Amino acid sequence: MNDVQHPRDRRWVVAYGTLRAPEVVQALIGRTVPSRSTAISGWEPQALDGLDYPILVESAGSTCEVDLLGPMTAIEYDLIVEWEGPWYHSAEWEVDGVTATVFLPVFDHPDLPDRTGVWSYGLFRDRDLASRLAWMWD
Repeated sequence: MNDVQHPRDRRWVVAYGTLRAPEVVQALIGRTVPSRSTAISGWEPQALDGLDYPILVESAGSTCEVDLLGPMTAIEYDLIVEWEGPWYHSAEWEVDGVTATVFLPVFDHPDLPDRTGVWSYGLFRDRDLASRLAWMWD
């Protein structure tokens, strides 16, 4: 049997929120996915009222730190897609020479909470990561 993954099984994701935390990815798909840090210009993560995760919005002059996650299998990718929830849609972007999926907000979704300002990955790690992981493991 050949262990080489087919190109359709080599999926990549642009992580700009909670998926930047390797612990979250591990809890979600059962392994830590390789990642590399990069930045995208003209975008920023925006916090949502009452939630610990962001949406990505266009913002002229901003630069957003992201992690490029991958490669992952189609099954792992499907778990990520399911995790993203109802007010996101996916788009394919070229990031650092890789075609990757980014999850963008559906702004007219009736349940999308109000934005409350720029979301901070560092603040998420310090304040919310432990409760996020406890919630995921329950």
